[in-house]
Amino acid sequence: MTARSRFCAGFALALATVVPVAAPAAAAPSTGEAPPRIETVLDVSGSMATKDAGGQSRLAAAKTAVQRLLDGTPDGTAMGFRVYGSEYAGEAMGPGCKDTRLLAPVARMDTVSKASTLARVQALKPVGMTPIGTSLQAAAADLGDTGPRRIILVSDGEDNCAPPSPCQVARELKGAGIDLVIDTVGLRVNAAAKRELTCIANATKGTYVDAGDADELADRLDQSVKRALTPYAQSGTKTSGGKDCPSAPVLVPGQYLDKIRNGESRWYKVTLHPGQSLRFSGSVIPAGAWQTPTSVSAQLSLPGQAGVWATETAVEDRWSNVMSSGVQSERLSWDKVPSGTDSTEVCARIHSKVQTAQAEPVEVAVGIADQAVRPDGTPDKRVTTPGAEAGQPTTPPHTDSHHGDATETTAAAASFLDRPVALAIAALAAFVLTLAIRSAVARNRRRGA
Repeated sequence: MTARSRFCAGFALALATVVPVAAPAAAAPSTGEAPPRIETVLDVSGSMATKDAGGQSRLAAAKTAVQRLLDGTPDGTAMGFRVYGSEYAGEAMGPGCKDTRLLAPVARMDTVSKASTLARVQALKPVGMTPIGTSLQAAAADLGDTGPRRIILVSDGEDNCAPPSPCQVARELKGAGIDLVIDTVGLRVNAAAKRELTCIANATKGTYVDAGDADELADRLDQSVKRALTPYAQSGTKTSGGKDCPSAPVLVPGQYLDKIRNGESRWYKVTLHPGQSLRFSGSVIPAGAWQTPTSVSAQLSLPGQAGVWATETAVEDRWSNVMSSGVQSERLSWDKVPSGTDSTEVCARIHSKVQTAQAEPVEVAVGIADQAVRPDGTPDKRVTTPGAEAGQPTTPPHTDSHHGDATETTAAAASFLDRPVALAIAALAAFVLTLAIRSAVARNRRRGA
């Protein structure tokens, strides 16, 4: 296999491990941990009859959203549905505040159970009160005593049956050590209801989001389920990037963990010798929901040199638990090194436009490739090229038998595909493959002209 083939195959494998591909609902993903149990709690109170959700009633919008949720949920996902306000149409607080029922028990979903659940949802009518606190207590019991659990609460208003207070219920559930997250969705809510739903989510480290119609509600439900099914375990050595290059910390090859806010840049420096190239990427890992579109940029520049050495921006308009962008520089030439030295400190910048309200974790990956060289172009044996992850030295360069190209093997190569650092290279892989495809298309067009 040629060096060029190895390059393309390696990036294709990396891309396959980290880039989601749209496909019909299949099996629930396996992460080696116990799969989460999920229950959606749906408001069917009288106010859900209000026709202000994109030209239809709020409940009609909710039914459409639930149908899309079921269609997109992988078979094998442990999911159930609970509703409140669906049976008692009177004004007595006693029966009205007990009006919560399990519509579909938490069980592994398949085609039959999805159809059965949807039929029950479609038959619902908005008649009752809003006993959110009682419903959350019941939903927690529905989900059992072990493993990760998630409640997705959809409401168009605040609880009108307290006690128990919904926010206090959420605090007590979390305080009991239960592995439970409650995500909340406000459907056309007022300020008071938004405060209550936000409090519930915050108490369990969940997220609150607004929805105004069926499409937005379906997206919010889909995002919550995906967050539950595809958790991302962040890792790396803690660091703190500078506000500019002069204040930036110097990083050696490895993976690091920092924090970054929407609209903020974090700067780092990496020492590079002539002949070497730099791989640099940032992966922002939002803890909750974010507004779309969003983007992450990676940029390299050289002190004393005009312009940008390398840059790439990744834009995402669909849900993802990680947003990554990465660049690989060309090999550093001697004319870009300060006079009288044999290395330079490359300025590396991550810029986030991930639209959340708080600082988010960002994994920063640094790798150095290629053999350092002397001014006459011969290998500089005094400089070892560190591996992309652990800073381990590479084996000596060897020659490809087909083309005589110098190639390298790093000690980290074996772990490239099974560690989170693979994500850090994904954006670069996509960029390289896109360029190759565009080039091929252009050639074909010229031939057909």
